Amino acid sequence: MISEIEDLRRIHEYREQPSLDALSTSFFLHIAYLHLGRRTISTLLLREAISLAHMLDLHQLGHYAGLSCWEAQDHLRKLWLLFITERAHATQYDLPCIVTISPTLPALDDTLQPFTLAAFVLLCEMFRRFQEVSSDKRHTAQSLMSLHNQLQQVPILTRYCNDLQRADLSITQQWMRLMFWKLAVTQVSMTAGPSDGIQSMLFPVQIAGDLLSSMSVFSIDTLEAHGPGMELKLFEFVNTLANVMVCVPHQENRKFELGPHNMLVHLAGILGNFRGGNNALLPILQSRMADVGLSVPAAPRFIDVTHGSADSGRTRSSTESDETLGTHIDGMNTLTPSHLWAPEQSDDHYAATDTGYFDTLLPIARDSA
Repeated sequence: MISEIEDLRRIHEYREQPSLDALSTSFFLHIAYLHLGRRTISTLLLREAISLAHMLDLHQLGHYAGLSCWEAQDHLRKLWLLFITERAHATQYDLPCIVTISPTLPALDDTLQPFTLAAFVLLCEMFRRFQEVSSDKRHTAQSLMSLHNQLQQVPILTRYCNDLQRADLSITQQWMRLMFWKLAVTQVSMTAGPSDGIQSMLFPVQIAGDLLSSMSVFSIDTLEAHGPGMELKLFEFVNTLANVMVCVPHQENRKFELGPHNMLVHLAGILGNFRGGNNALLPILQSRMADVGLSVPAAPRFIDVTHGSADSGRTRSSTESDETLGTHIDGMNTLTPSHLWAPEQSDDHYAATDTGYFDTLLPIARDSA
């Protein structure tokens, strides 16, 4: 199907006549290639969709003059969709951002289709606040904590949201909190005190606990439905928890109801059992678990992410995830990344982009030892 779509686009020379249809097609192809693991092509298609949006002046206030309310909202949603998609994609793959949303543009309105749009508008608000923190300006611990608290004040539960939308909102919110902390590591003085908020080296443990709590009402099916983006967000927690445990190795169960090792095992179990997951992440996952002495993480269930979920009749639970991860890790030496990833940039790049804050943490850990 992808080949047929691309052939039709070439025949009609879509680049010569920018249109909303061409923009939408580029965006959907971006998603399709991302799910196939073709990250470079996927990124270029996202940039193409953004360029088409700019050529159509979707970022300009004058574009909306004379449009009906429905048309204006439709065009705005396309611009905001590009904004939040690029922010997440660029953050995960260490790329610069292009799309900005002018405060002079009309506001998004979810009253036209509340059951469809309420969650989307909330997600846009979260990414708007996320942009304020991820900009190039310097921050203090106080300003970062203030922005962090503002992010937490964005409501993620509404009667108009289904389980898929709630999972996206709640896990994205926790992932953004983790990104705030990683920025704090590079800009403010860090401590080893567990009660020092965003300045604490142990803050990711608190965030991971909140993440697992929010995940407890969702089935694994619900998480898997969000594809590579969800997988990378969860991997970010595994990677960060492993780094924190290397830097502060003696905090297990002393300050937290659920210890960092338990959290790491459970998250790794979910990732290891992700259907259609990115095989290129498995060797990195194995390496991170080995760093903290968890070469074969098979453990009892700590949180059942299928409990209470109304969206799936499956019995796949987090216990099964933990057991399957053990199988994955036993066979990892014979696993190779999917052929779809072979011509692309290796996911070692993903791990490499994560080393800056880790290098910053090590001397702090030594000083506090």
